[in-house]
Amino acid sequence: MKNTYVSIILMALLFVACGHSSKKATVEEPVSEEALLEQTAEEENLSEFQRTQFVPTLESPICSDTNAVYCATLLFAWDEVRKIVGTPLTIPDKYHDLKLLNASTSFRDVLKPGEYEAVGEVKGDYIFTRASFEKKLPFDYKLQKYEHKLKFDGQKVAAFGVEGDDHEDMKQIVEILYYKNDKNFIVKLKPTDEEHEIVLFKTEKKYGTMAEMTAATDSLIQLGKKERVVANKKWKYQFLSDDVVMVPDIDFDISASFDKLVGNIFEANTKTYKILKAWQRTAFKLDEAGAEVKSEAEFEVVLLSIEQEEETKPTPKKMIFDKPFFVMLRRTDATNPYFCLYVANPELLVRE
Repeated sequence: MKNTYVSIILMALLFVACGHSSKKATVEEPVSEEALLEQTAEEENLSEFQRTQFVPTLESPICSDTNAVYCATLLFAWDEVRKIVGTPLTIPDKYHDLKLLNASTSFRDVLKPGEYEAVGEVKGDYIFTRASFEKKLPFDYKLQKYEHKLKFDGQKVAAFGVEGDDHEDMKQIVEILYYKNDKNFIVKLKPTDEEHEIVLFKTEKKYGTMAEMTAATDSLIQLGKKERVVANKKWKYQFLSDDVVMVPDIDFDISASFDKLVGNIFEANTKTYKILKAWQRTAFKLDEAGAEVKSEAEFEVVLLSIEQEEETKPTPKKMIFDKPFFVMLRRTDATNPYFCLYVANPELLVRE
């Protein structure tokens, strides 16, 4: 049977950026979107990071001691591949990562059609698909900048946040969604764009996937909604004078090949395809000014023809992200996030 070669390219680039602020308890001017583009990280290859991995889906396994980065653009681009080659796909069981990629539906409706682009093109025997998005999420005001105050995994890192005695406008940016104790809590940072949210989840529990983390986050948020109306638990959800929220600055721009997908073979409409390249670029920056996310994706494929702990009185809440934590960006009307980050070590943090 005559062999034909088809190339499909999928590529993901994600980028979240923020501006800069001096450490002040008073409110500064509103943050412009242009300020979010300043001083972003330069692109590096994932091979330079020994303790960070890219995951293609929310359902992909993660390790408790390794940073994990997810972006929905890879799935957007893969969906374009399926539209071109035809579905359903037949994938051998040995290609576990490809089966997981193809089975995932968690990317659907995470962004509105006008918020991302996904296109496919056929040139002779080659098929090219590309997906991308960009979203700026500045805060109305810059939060406090903390210097020499936060250690993550024993290393000093740059940080930002807010304290209970800060200006009321700054405190309005931060919302406590769930609080059990200083080792188990969920905080939301509210950007100017009210259709999006930045959720941070610190927990002692270990999870096997980001899908499990997302589900646990939502479950605890619902618990928080119930607790906040209980008389002796309302204090957990009020930002009191001695409370602190401190978040490490995050800044990276990384490209990587999904080598576990390269060489995988699948069939569609009696034709056989082989993946030659699966590449992703992800960049993310978060600090006191807000966030920005950008993403783009490519694939190259060849076509072959043949809990709850009772609290009775208020105590100061020190919500400091100095241990592993989870970050997700999503639309407020969506179930699943379009970006997730599990921070297990300081490799992706801004060090002092």
